[in-house]
Amino acid sequence: MLQKILVVDDDDTSREILAELLEEKYEIIHARDGREAIGILAIQMGTIEAVLLDLVMPNLDGFGFLKEIKKKKWKANFPIIVVSGNDDEENREACRRVGVNFFISKPYSSEEAHRVIKEAIESKKNK
Repeated sequence: MLQKILVVDDDDTSREILAELLEEKYEIIHARDGREAIGILAIQMGTIEAVLLDLVMPNLDGFGFLKEIKKKKWKANFPIIVVSGNDDEENREACRRVGVNFFISKPYSSEEAHRVIKEAIESKKNK
């Protein structure tokens, strides 16, 4: 059985590209924004191995999503990997302040995506 990865991005093309890169090793679940992702996690908690999170989305953006899962005390259940085209150090530091230490840059590289996801999942198992 494949491990489940939740991809949260409002851009259909970005979600599809990630799904194509990852579908051989992971079952991909899609969410269009943070609200949809919270709903999916509420139902599938314990089955999601990692969340790939875009920061800029309507309804509930990436930082709003991170605040919600912190309030719900869900953060320890899965690693979060920020997927962003805004890959500057200021953005990464803002993510680190809220406990996110894994990043994948747009445009996607298959090798980078697989390496970072594997590292994130292994880091959670080692905690």
